[in-house]
Amino acid sequence: MSHQDQGGGAPMIAGLALTALLAGCATPASRHPLTLADLGAASRASALEASLARPGVVTFERVRFAQWTAGRGVFIDRKDPRTATVPKGDEEATIYAYVVDHPRFGRVMIDSGVSSELRERLNGLMRRAVSDLDVRITRTTAQWLDGQTPPRAVFLTHLHFDHVGGLVDLPVTTPVYVGAGEAQERSRVNLVLGRPADAALRGYGPLREWRFQPDPDGRFAGVLDVFGDGSIWAISTPGHSAGSTAYLVNAVGGPKLVVGDAVSTRLGWEQQMPQPVAPAARAAAETSAERLRSFAAAHPNVEVFLGHQSRTGQEEPR
Repeated sequence: MSHQDQGGGAPMIAGLALTALLAGCATPASRHPLTLADLGAASRASALEASLARPGVVTFERVRFAQWTAGRGVFIDRKDPRTATVPKGDEEATIYAYVVDHPRFGRVMIDSGVSSELRERLNGLMRRAVSDLDVRITRTTAQWLDGQTPPRAVFLTHLHFDHVGGLVDLPVTTPVYVGAGEAQERSRVNLVLGRPADAALRGYGPLREWRFQPDPDGRFAGVLDVFGDGSIWAISTPGHSAGSTAYLVNAVGGPKLVVGDAVSTRLGWEQQMPQPVAPAARAAAETSAERLRSFAAAHPNVEVFLGHQSRTGQEEPR
């Protein structure tokens, strides 16, 4: 049955937002302890671009963990006249994580997959939201880990529940890295939904916050050379959330750009449809998306991985 552009969870989330508005003050996305990241050297876009000409040294794998269904109004801003040409209907969204193996630094994950145990840690309203999205799990992070080498670190694109859920299945000794300002982003909705990121992070040490500096080239908000060897780059892409972070991976099979939910669907990437964000974040979200699209257009050898869909012609992982 179609959700007719609202998404199963959209009406409820809107109601929760109103409830939160009446219920109390804005609260941060996470109250989990924070510390500065021990990785990442501030750099610039031109250095990242120069690294694309060098042979990749890491392996890269995308893993599909789950799917969920929502109306297109969850992914594009129906209040924006630019979206009027997009017909009503549903979009299928996939929850991915990315596994990168470095010859010296070992294995890292970008985002974390899903856990069947996260639901029980959520408050009742957040559980209803997840249920309305009809999340169908292909594999949990615990199932993926069976026979695998656990990651030595997790690099998050942002702290939303569908990107942090798999942390529940990983060793709590795993360092977790997040964009600058992500945990401190304040919203009244966080109060009502119970900060699901903190539910996933229970037992973990402090979140490690990337230390971005302004890009001297002005092409991104900030750029970090994560290991100092040009193999993995963190790119500040604020807008979808305050600390949204993309990752450029110089893999042996060619460079890969994981954009997170800075652009989550083909509508956003290929048709430049704006996503629904708070008015205060609109300019930042559109700037980040356009910077990523411009970078990819200038470097067609870079394979782009959207937050929740494969690009047209891109094979879907098993």
